[in-house]
Amino acid sequence: MVTAEEVAAIGRTLVDAAQPLPARFRALFTLRNLGGQSAVEWIGRAFGDGSALLKHELAYCLGQMQDEAAIPVLVRVLEDTSQEPMVRHEAGEALGAIGNPSVLDILKRYSEDPVVEVAETCQLAVRRLEWLQENKQEPGGSPYLSVDPAPPAEETDVTKLRETLLDESRSLFDRYRAMFALRNLGGQAAVLALADGPLSPWVWVGEGTAVTLAWDQPL
Repeated sequence: MVTAEEVAAIGRTLVDAAQPLPARFRALFTLRNLGGQSAVEWIGRAFGDGSALLKHELAYCLGQMQDEAAIPVLVRVLEDTSQEPMVRHEAGEALGAIGNPSVLDILKRYSEDPVVEVAETCQLAVRRLEWLQENKQEPGGSPYLSVDPAPPAEETDVTKLRETLLDESRSLFDRYRAMFALRNLGGQAAVLALADGPLSPWVWVGEGTAVTLAWDQPL
C-alpha cells in the first residue's frame, strides 16, 4: 500500500522542472497507475510546465484513469487557448475517455474550435459519448488495455475495414472505429491497411500508436 507521503514524493518529482524529463515521465505513469484523488491533483498541477509533450501525456493519463475528479482540470486545459493545440486536443480526447455525458455541451462547443485538431478531437469525443449512451455499455475490451477515442468496429474483414479507413466521405468516427478494429486484429494485412491510412496529418501524432501496437502482433 502506497502512503500519502509516497504519492506526494512522486508528485513532487513530476512537477519539478529541474528534474530530467525521463524521471518526470516515470513519475507521471506511476501516478496514473496508482490512481486516486491525490494522483489526479498532482498531475493537474503540472499543466503549467513548458513541455508540450509532457502536458500532452498529462492529459492522456488523466483520460486513461477515467476518474471524474479530473474533469474540471481537463475542461480548464481545453478552454485555455494559451496551451498548445496538441495539449488541448488531448484534453478533449481525455474528456471523451472518462465517459461522463455531463461534458457533452463543452465538447460540442469546442467541436467548432478554429484549431482543427482540437475541433476534430472534440467531435470524436462527442460521438464516443453518444455511442456509449446509445449502446449502454463500454466498448469491447482493448487487448492493449487502453481507453480509445472510438470503439472498434464490429467488422472483421480487413479489406472492408481498410475501405472505411480510406473513405474520406465517411465520418471521422467511423474511420477511427475501422482503425482501432484493424489494430486489434493485428497481423500483416491489418498493419499494411493501417499504413495506408492518411486521415488528418495531426491524427498520427496522437494515434500512430495504432500502427505501432499492431506491429507487435505476429505476422
